[in-house]
Amino acid sequence: MIDIKHLEIVQAHALELLKLEVNVYELNDFKNIIQLFQTPFTNTKRKQFKKEFQTFISQLESRKIYHYKNLFGIHYLLFKYKKYNQIVILGPFLEKRPSERMCHEMLLNANISISNLTSLKQYLTKVPVCHYNDALKMAYLSVRFLKNKFSHYQVVEIDLNFHPESVSYAEQKLRYNYILADIKTRYELENKMLAAIRNGNVEEALALCAQVNLFVSGLKRLKDDLLNFKYRAYLQNTLFRKAIEKANVNLLTIDEISAKYAALIDEADNIDVLESLTYEMVRDYAETALKVNALKYSPKINKVIQYIEMYLDQPLTLNELAKSVKLSPAYLSRTFSKETEKNIPQYILELRLKKACNLIESTDMSIEQVAKYVGFNKQSYFSKCFKDAYGSTPMQYRKVNKGTQT
Repeated sequence: MIDIKHLEIVQAHALELLKLEVNVYELNDFKNIIQLFQTPFTNTKRKQFKKEFQTFISQLESRKIYHYKNLFGIHYLLFKYKKYNQIVILGPFLEKRPSERMCHEMLLNANISISNLTSLKQYLTKVPVCHYNDALKMAYLSVRFLKNKFSHYQVVEIDLNFHPESVSYAEQKLRYNYILADIKTRYELENKMLAAIRNGNVEEALALCAQVNLFVSGLKRLKDDLLNFKYRAYLQNTLFRKAIEKANVNLLTIDEISAKYAALIDEADNIDVLESLTYEMVRDYAETALKVNALKYSPKINKVIQYIEMYLDQPLTLNELAKSVKLSPAYLSRTFSKETEKNIPQYILELRLKKACNLIESTDMSIEQVAKYVGFNKQSYFSKCFKDAYGSTPMQYRKVNKGTQT
């Protein structure tokens, strides 16, 4: 198996420098590999398609980098790691954001009805822009770092022939479901980010912000790119201020932060500045919410609370928390209980349930997904704790509270 630490370094560099995703799959994980290459116009349920795809994967050679460009100008680079029966895939990415006319031409070339223009544009919005040469350099770097090979692999062009010439009613339904799932995923990410900001989870909010920005990198409301980014930044500023308002942050403080970023957005004269401002806003709003939640605690206890917030989905032990602030477990336990008037297990449980409430109200995540996301291994235990705290099951709570947030 590819070294996880090496992989995480490659993934972080690719995402930060190029907005490029690097994923590793087992060679027999056809379902997830196909999903990565899928478009709204791909009928992946055909037996012939699956058979051809499996044959293609099995015939990949280990000492080559393969380049695939689909009919809509979206690129992928991939190479096989024969030793571990794994495949590394870089992408998807576009070299250039297509214009309206180019989208029309792509549909015509693929023999797909022009009535599907909206479907194509929705598909293209989530794909980041990256120059091919930069992506190829990252592929070579990935080979060297992940496989410890310094040889210059040959690049081979491939054509997977993913796009059928005729579209049936069943395929139209699949396309509709694809687009709907895509929109739901984006909204869910945005709501998770707002919940993280509201709870003062700085690192989680920043990580989710990176995912959201990657997901909507091509989403356009206006023709001018700079104005489009400004439009998005103004909306985010409004959403973020509403998020920390629910964290009981002083309204004067909220107004001051909001006015500051409104002015900075207005003054920004290029997209890079606006992109940096987005992360700065997330950090500022989340840290403000965190300060309000932690004003009455000492620095050591504040740090423990931040540690709990950051690793809420992981098993948390007293020894681990004590180690994070260099205190003895017994002393930390006494001090924490004295300052917060709650013992550590009780505090963690209440925080998990509070976060679960936010997610149940603001996302379409299943109850099982919510339970895992906030650190419960068993859904049954989560439901019991939730009902003990709120007097209703998570599903009952969702029916009453879903969509009530403003």
